[in-house]
Amino acid sequence: MNQNKLSFESENLVVDYISFKFQKLDNFTLKEIASYLFEIGFNSYFVSGRLAKPMKESILVDSKNSYEVLFVIDNSYWKGTKLDFSGLNGKFFYNLVQQKLVSWELFSSATLGRFDINFSRKNRVFDKMSVEDFFEDCHKKVRRTNKNVKFEKKSSGISLKIQNRKSDHFYRIYQSKGPNSIKFEYEMRGKFIRNYQRLLVSNCLGEFETSLSYSFFSKFGKLLPLSHSQLDWLVLKLRPFRKQKFSSTALKSHYIRKIDSQTSLDRKKFFTLLQFLVYAQTLDYEIDSLKSTRYRLVKFRVQDFLRYTGETYNYYQLKKLLDFFDKLQINSLIKFFSDTQYRSLVTIPEVKLEKGKQNTWIANVWIAEELFYYAHPFLLPDLLKRKLTKHQFEVQFKVIQVFSSVDIEKHFSIEEFFHQYPSVLSNQEKTKMKDYFIQLIKLFEEHQLIESTYKVVSTKTLYQTNQLTSQNISKGFIVYERLSI
Repeated sequence: MNQNKLSFESENLVVDYISFKFQKLDNFTLKEIASYLFEIGFNSYFVSGRLAKPMKESILVDSKNSYEVLFVIDNSYWKGTKLDFSGLNGKFFYNLVQQKLVSWELFSSATLGRFDINFSRKNRVFDKMSVEDFFEDCHKKVRRTNKNVKFEKKSSGISLKIQNRKSDHFYRIYQSKGPNSIKFEYEMRGKFIRNYQRLLVSNCLGEFETSLSYSFFSKFGKLLPLSHSQLDWLVLKLRPFRKQKFSSTALKSHYIRKIDSQTSLDRKKFFTLLQFLVYAQTLDYEIDSLKSTRYRLVKFRVQDFLRYTGETYNYYQLKKLLDFFDKLQINSLIKFFSDTQYRSLVTIPEVKLEKGKQNTWIANVWIAEELFYYAHPFLLPDLLKRKLTKHQFEVQFKVIQVFSSVDIEKHFSIEEFFHQYPSVLSNQEKTKMKDYFIQLIKLFEEHQLIESTYKVVSTKTLYQTNQLTSQNISKGFIVYERLSI
């Protein structure tokens, strides 16, 4: 698995339009192309490029063929001929490309004129706003930076069109006719898509699909308000490609499950796992393979890792750490991650501990090599290389857990946090813990991981503020993740 490589299939993107442009297409070559396409399943027709709804004139047609291609002639402002594969026709043609069944020699004088991909997202009962409100918010957001946007409400549904239809990039968002869903469509034309023609015709589809998939996600990511639940799919796609940069001591995290603090007895060991994964990035290593999986062997003194975590090297801390390494080998700590694909990746198959000189312990740990190259969805500041009090640990764990969740909107319910706390707290302790929440949130803001405005929970509503205090966060507060795309 390499998260940096994308495919239309893995990203649930559908090809639904392909167009080729011939500057000069003589009758002989036209018939040769039509005959070839006829043999692989396409009926062919002439249509006029000047008419909105042109009549089709048959070239080669047979009822046995399920697909069609349009030869568009008499184009406005242009004397050439277009070959249009629209909708399911474009999807089928691209499927033939993937199977290497297209004879590209017949297209040698053509240029790739247009290529469309789309993503469909089904509406869900737990979406936080209606579809209509979502479209209106998207319209408002786009209009702040781009006046070339058209918002339409018709009996067939709501749609949003962004950019000029003849520009290199055109976007359409609309309610799908089939299932109760919203479709996000991206049309690529002109010089932009011509730059990718070589990859298409030479069957370098891995690079072709990765580049166009990334363009799809990044373009929509810059246009739309990512805090809405209708864009949860887009946020998931964008996080691994964010531009934030940190040192090697930054925490690279995946999505963390919601864990009940009263029942989760292994939270401190899981926290140690996060510390260990950061620490392991700084160590020298050897590489070996087990079947098709490559593993990295890191070797270090246990007391050096204890010192890294801020703990004192004594018998009690050593015993806790040895117990932690036992847990690593059975992967019991991986349950804290919510993504099953990532759980299968984060494997530490073997830990060997041996006593060295002067009563020291040496650890030999095998870690899946791919873990270090995985495009993690979250990069967090260095929150781990410090000794924490019991209360600071609970606050810090909650901050990491909430931030490493799916939504852009990060909701910290302080009232619920204290209500579920495993011990009784004094008002003074609560104030100190609220101050520590604020201290950590400021650290996230300094690293530009969150927006600089917040929402505070009051008795009946939310209100916006640019400053958090131990008084105004008593019930809770909301911060918004910042995605630098």
